[in-house]
Amino acid sequence: MKRNITYIFLAMIILLLPSSCFLFETMPSNVDGNISIELCFVVPSNLDSTQIHPVGGMTVDIYTNDYNIPLLSGTTNEQGVVSFEHLPYARYNIEAYALIQVSEFEEAEVVGAKTLNLTADSLGTDTVFTDTLVMQQSSKGLKINEIYTCGPPNNIFYFYDQFFELYNGKSETVYLDGMIFLRLGTSPLFADTLSVTYIYQFPGTPITGREYPVEPGQFVVLAGKAFDHNTIGPIAGKTVDLSNADWEFFNYMESGAYDNPNVPNLTTNNGRVSQPSKVDFLVGLIGDGLALCDGTDYDQTDGICISTVIDAVEFSSNPDKIKEVPFILDASWGGVGLQRYSGQSLERIRPGFDTNNSAVDFVIISAPTPGYHHGQ
Repeated sequence: MKRNITYIFLAMIILLLPSSCFLFETMPSNVDGNISIELCFVVPSNLDSTQIHPVGGMTVDIYTNDYNIPLLSGTTNEQGVVSFEHLPYARYNIEAYALIQVSEFEEAEVVGAKTLNLTADSLGTDTVFTDTLVMQQSSKGLKINEIYTCGPPNNIFYFYDQFFELYNGKSETVYLDGMIFLRLGTSPLFADTLSVTYIYQFPGTPITGREYPVEPGQFVVLAGKAFDHNTIGPIAGKTVDLSNADWEFFNYMESGAYDNPNVPNLTTNNGRVSQPSKVDFLVGLIGDGLALCDGTDYDQTDGICISTVIDAVEFSSNPDKIKEVPFILDASWGGVGLQRYSGQSLERIRPGFDTNNSAVDFVIISAPTPGYHHGQ
């Protein structure tokens, strides 16, 4: 009899509980928001840079890592305007791409990218944020396309899985013969030169060599150490397999240096380029300067001539850093917000897209993509 009374008593308690307190109710996943973002995208006139034209019918993506909100997409109207409504205060990344007709015979790739940090303090009493983004035009060629340096998620301070990716955005084959890849120093010796920390060179003869082709649309992966880094126990499944990289940095002066016999080497101390360092090519985890040069100037003791630079990129997690790469090569830096040991990578917004402004050209992606693009 006591057992029956107990069951009845428990049943009455459950029936009296309000539905909002029910044990198995799903927690709300949406974020309340009452702000709007209105953006206008324009391109400068090909004939008169003081005139601008709206970019209509273009897809614009907006996303934030502050909340579990999926990527949002909108389409610009004829005035180049797109709006996003009912958003919370957050830091938003804006990305837009278009192929436009700049003349009767010529098309051009243009991109608009920006980071918006929208807070109650920055907006004040306003609930609508408006801005005009002038889209930048890309230059075509062989580019430094991805920079993975910050290390995978780990607590053993492992960062030897670094790699760099090149991409040929031209419509014809280019050749790596004799080119040099540099980690830049912080203080140029002369105004028209780059100082060098590390310098490595592809085999072959600069400019005229035809032994190491890169076809149009091809990615080329340059590995610090060309092996499967997932074989390192504490980072297994968190990093990259570089055993099939296209090239590997190798320093003949490093005692016991790893060398994958199946991957060709970029080398130093090879009779042309030379450096005192006895370590492989390593760069700062969350900031540094890089350059790819044609190799006609390879004597770094007096600096590498700027006129030989094919592409140069500067990146830094610090938004207030002092500029190191000359403005003529890169107007700003990408990677603001990169985190050490996060597995994040820095990649161009589109393969090979280059406006010589890394703040516009590069976006942070959550995981590296050696040999392909994050949009694929």
